[in-house]
Amino acid sequence: MDRYWIGLVMIKADIDSYKPQKVNAHEVSILEALLKESGFVSGNELAKMIGLSRTSVHSKIEQLKQSSFKIEASPKKGYRLKEEPKAMNAHLLAIYQKELPENFTINYYPCLDSTNEEAERQFYQKLQPPFAIISSKQTQGRGRLGRQWQSQKNTNLYCSILFAPNIAPEKLQKFTLWAGLEVCKALQKYISDSDLKIKWPNDLYYRERKLSGMLTEAKIDTDRMHTIVFGIGINVNSSAKTMPQSIQSIATSLKEITGDTISLNQIAIAVIAAVIRAYSICMNTEESTKLPIQWQDYDYLKNKRVELMQNHKTIKGTVLGINDDGALLLKTDADVIKTIHSGDVTLKK
Repeated sequence: MDRYWIGLVMIKADIDSYKPQKVNAHEVSILEALLKESGFVSGNELAKMIGLSRTSVHSKIEQLKQSSFKIEASPKKGYRLKEEPKAMNAHLLAIYQKELPENFTINYYPCLDSTNEEAERQFYQKLQPPFAIISSKQTQGRGRLGRQWQSQKNTNLYCSILFAPNIAPEKLQKFTLWAGLEVCKALQKYISDSDLKIKWPNDLYYRERKLSGMLTEAKIDTDRMHTIVFGIGINVNSSAKTMPQSIQSIATSLKEITGDTISLNQIAIAVIAAVIRAYSICMNTEESTKLPIQWQDYDYLKNKRVELMQNHKTIKGTVLGINDDGALLLKTDADVIKTIHSGDVTLKK
């Protein structure tokens, strides 16, 4: 699993370098009203609804237009939302997050060093978990084994969700796998075929190209897991031409797959909801035992030849699937079935 057993030491960082995008409650109320109607909403109606003057409503509308909302105004009819921005927007997140559990917090930052790092900082700043940190760009994004995660600006999703379970670590042993499975199901709604798969333990692939990577980090003291942070990066609207040359031939995005530009705000909420479901499943011991069965339909590695790097040694074999604990089952070239709990797996061409 992707777990880091690190002591309870506060991560020091210049938290003033990163600022969350502020949300104006009146603007959110106006947007909610416009989103509910396909036609026009009168200025008087909006003014009464949010307790402002018509002049103030007009001012708020102008502010929203500056944030890439396309709003049509008619002197006789009022206002109509023609198009919402595809880019991440704190106001839209505030509206869509009503689909999530009550009191769940989302903080959106235009730029961060790392969403996982910011989640830890916010936890020690007393932000009540569970909560999510979202950013449009990471300057120090990272994946498994300390690898750098390319974080293009404004086109993709970079998100971390922090939980504070305060339970025995074994309870969340399969959390990364369940989270990957639930996220895969959520993204499948955007893809017409069934070629979206999970590469054990924490990558999503579509037809041999990487779509998403996940990183789970936990803080454990003696026998209690205090926090667990699930970080995910998903290539949403980036194009192959704009990706770094080093990954152009091995990466893809939802836009490349579907041909459509997708709302980052809607994707963000869908992914967060999926991770919350995965967390709830892990807390339900009976439900959690169903992982190997559900994994089969999304298993990217099953029946494929792979090379596994473990303790500086290479093991070659064929993947059979996963066991009840989420460990990889590998049939080696020596005809021995090994149970792999961690390691770096690559397809053998």
